[in-house]
Amino acid sequence: MLDGIIERVLFSNTPVVGETVRIILAFLGVILVSYYDLFNKKNVPDKLLYAFLGLAIIVDIGAYFFQPDLNVLLFSFGVAIFIGLVGYVFYRMGQIGGADVLTIVAVMLLVPFVPSFAGLAFNLPFIIPAMIYAGLIFTIFVTIKFALKIIAQGGSPNILYLLLIIPFLIFVYVYVNSPVFSPVYLGIVSILLLATIFFMVYKQDITLMLAEELPLDRIEPEDVVAVELMDPKVMREHKIKRVITPQELARLKESGVQTLWIYTNLPPFVPFLLLGMILALFFSGSLIFGF
Repeated sequence: MLDGIIERVLFSNTPVVGETVRIILAFLGVILVSYYDLFNKKNVPDKLLYAFLGLAIIVDIGAYFFQPDLNVLLFSFGVAIFIGLVGYVFYRMGQIGGADVLTIVAVMLLVPFVPSFAGLAFNLPFIIPAMIYAGLIFTIFVTIKFALKIIAQGGSPNILYLLLIIPFLIFVYVYVNSPVFSPVYLGIVSILLLATIFFMVYKQDITLMLAEELPLDRIEPEDVVAVELMDPKVMREHKIKRVITPQELARLKESGVQTLWIYTNLPPFVPFLLLGMILALFFSGSLIFGF
């Protein structure tokens, strides 16, 4: 049954009701979240996030009454729920912000597929190319940012990780000579792998650039603990989790903990999602056909 729903939705090539309005609403919501992400120290009001998500749910359900295709509705909600669950896991691990997860889910509901004007032969979920482009731009940005800081301030590289360049070069050689070679995919994979190697080589330096030791009265709920810089004994003794909750913050204050290492300089992600959405509107086909 599930296979049938996915097949009918992906290859039905049926335009989404109110496509233009839904795209505009998605962009307006992401622009507002991006504003707070950039200019309010990544503190996005909960009311804005829930309103954006609520609007997305209402629009997606409302569209069903104008185009009663249950398969499309089930598909969009199914993918959105899956993204939400995976995002929640990464949120609890401190890898992504709660605002990021809710924003991505809202975009999935509002724009379930790449717009029809892109001319794709099937219904590709819009959030896939949007996230790919966002991830690439984000990776390039943070790599250049920290590379410049390390050049200016100096660093202590772990040279051993540079050996990872060898399997990377082997991969490039094999892939370039394979029948499925695509310069687009090679570029994407190369950016991600080389950036990963860079961050592994300078992991300690970058961690110190991202975090600072703060007293508890300056720590807020949803702040992410820099576990790598904390004393493991303190972490175990006080059962400190990676993401600070209001309850845990109150408990730590009562337990006598004075300071925590907190990631205070993590770059916001939603503005990069906005850029990824813009590129996905016009260049989703490039990811599929490799130019």
